[in-house]
Amino acid sequence: MTALFLIFAAVLMALGSMLLYLASPNQRLFSAALPCRVLAWSGLLLLVFALVLLLQYSGTGSAVFILMTAVMFVWTVPPMVIAYLHHHRQQKKNGEKTS
Repeated sequence: MTALFLIFAAVLMALGSMLLYLASPNQRLFSAALPCRVLAWSGLLLLVFALVLLLQYSGTGSAVFILMTAVMFVWTVPPMVIAYLHHHRQQKKNGEKTS
């Protein structure tokens, strides 16, 4: 049962963090404007649910630390992947050899 809580909390943390990332005006995943307020509140709600599940597993300090570490990790990955893909597309467009 504990493993199920942790897996579900991890999924909620990933989804909530991505929704908060998409709510940012600086996100580069989509060029079109997204409904920031809806995405931000939805992401925050998912993170609160994830925290509730984490509190079933560990103490308050540990649960908050796990949540914040996961959020920081998820916020770190998309900009790097987007920059890599943009660079890769530019190389293909210019006809350069990709490695």
